[in-house]
Amino acid sequence: MKAELVIHGGKRDGESVPLSPHARMVFGRSPSCDQQLVEDEVSRTHFSIEGKGSFFLLTDLQSTAGTLVNDKKIASKILHPGDRIKVGPVTMDFRVQDAPGAKVAANSALLAAEPAVKSIVTERNFEDGAFMLDDEEDASPEHALEVAGRLRKALQTIYQVGNLIHSEESLDRVCHTIMDVAMETLRPDRGFLVMYDSSEKTLEPVVVRRRRNGAGAARTSTRILRAVDDELLLCRPVVLHSVKKGVAVISGNVFPDTGDPSSKHIKSAMCVPVRTNTDVIGAIYLDNVDSEVPFKPHQLELLAAIGRQAGLAIQRARLFEDMEGLFYSCVRTLVSSIEAKDQYTHGHSERVTAFAVTIAEEMGLDAETMDNVRLGALLHDVGKIGVAEKILTKPSRLTPEEVKIIRQHPVRGAEILSHIRNIPGVVAAAKHHHEMYNGLGYPDGLAGQEIPQTARVVALADAFDAMTSNRSYRRNFDVGEAVAEFTRCSGDQFDPEVSEVMIKLLKDGRIIPCNELFAKGIDVSKSIY
Repeated sequence: MKAELVIHGGKRDGESVPLSPHARMVFGRSPSCDQQLVEDEVSRTHFSIEGKGSFFLLTDLQSTAGTLVNDKKIASKILHPGDRIKVGPVTMDFRVQDAPGAKVAANSALLAAEPAVKSIVTERNFEDGAFMLDDEEDASPEHALEVAGRLRKALQTIYQVGNLIHSEESLDRVCHTIMDVAMETLRPDRGFLVMYDSSEKTLEPVVVRRRRNGAGAARTSTRILRAVDDELLLCRPVVLHSVKKGVAVISGNVFPDTGDPSSKHIKSAMCVPVRTNTDVIGAIYLDNVDSEVPFKPHQLELLAAIGRQAGLAIQRARLFEDMEGLFYSCVRTLVSSIEAKDQYTHGHSERVTAFAVTIAEEMGLDAETMDNVRLGALLHDVGKIGVAEKILTKPSRLTPEEVKIIRQHPVRGAEILSHIRNIPGVVAAAKHHHEMYNGLGYPDGLAGQEIPQTARVVALADAFDAMTSNRSYRRNFDVGEAVAEFTRCSGDQFDPEVSEVMIKLLKDGRIIPCNELFAKGIDVSKSIY
């Protein structure tokens, strides 16, 4: 597969970068990158593109400004011909020759194509909830025991997937867990979760699994690869038939059944729609490319049950994402209204959040703590809503009485946030972000590990924004001065672990001071919402 990036804008405008189908290439501002982009908005190591044989995977490397593909910020994405990558002022067109077509076009002529022969069996749509799990006319006790075992396994699987609806809120984790369950339960060689992309009118693989045997290993010692695999070609007629008709489909002899030339390597396949209460939103597709044993109808029944539960779980996760987006929009409005009182603190909370999230990611904090850091940083100054504007905007140093008033804002903020249920980590970050590691901070004089971890991260991010922002009574610090200050105050004012991480990020250029953000017109809000 031949592919290239054509660069538009910046100092390399018009250049073409060839991509290897079996190599990884890093793009960034650092001279050590495989491809250097010298523009200021580009992070030192911004993104990578890795050839996976028949497709290319782009991954953002926790860049400051983010990586956009077709105007959408991404963390990781399979690239398709015509995709446009945007990094600061530079855009790159992804072009491919001899592309195998990872996408399944929803408006393709294949939508209208019926299976070539009768051995593509369209099973019942299972909407009545009746599962037989018996595809043989055998009345022997041994067969009855086998059917009972299938039923027990089916109930366990349905229960496991059903738990997703009540436990997982992350859409990414839901999708991966669905495929983990399908692969472990039905033991295919490959599995694909494809979802409908309404903007591009395509069905696109979002999770891919491949089961491999090690050299000479027994079939039971297989390992499942969580990453995408280099064999992305699936049987498009099977998938499209399942999605178009909204039914489960099984084929025991794929190429003769479908006549699809790209499916010659596939021995057997089955596919079920993933649906919400109203729409088909994707499909789960499993196939065998190594095993000669075809899938059986009772396996298709079980996969259909997984697909039904998967649709509900995905719909719920999307609803949570929408609610979270609405919540953060409300938070952003609240924070902006508070900061509008003071021209010097405009955008302060969003910058603190961007710094704090970058620090937390570098520290490898878990997802829940990351969420607390993000929201705690956004709301760390919410208590200032009760501080008089004349104090917040005073151009000279505050009087002792004014200092006493403004030092009440962490407690006041914690009181405000305490009315929101289930966010104790966020409340702790807001209340304790002015504590000092040596115990001389406020409001409670906590020391060392007594200070909540979220507050220790937010405290340092807050201090960095204050250091590098202009004030009427002092000039801002540059990077060298900030590094010196964090080195001096490590273990005294600041957590030494957090200080060490911050110093590394500053030296690597992954966090830049406020005056540079302003000069370059970088909008940090894009990296936190």
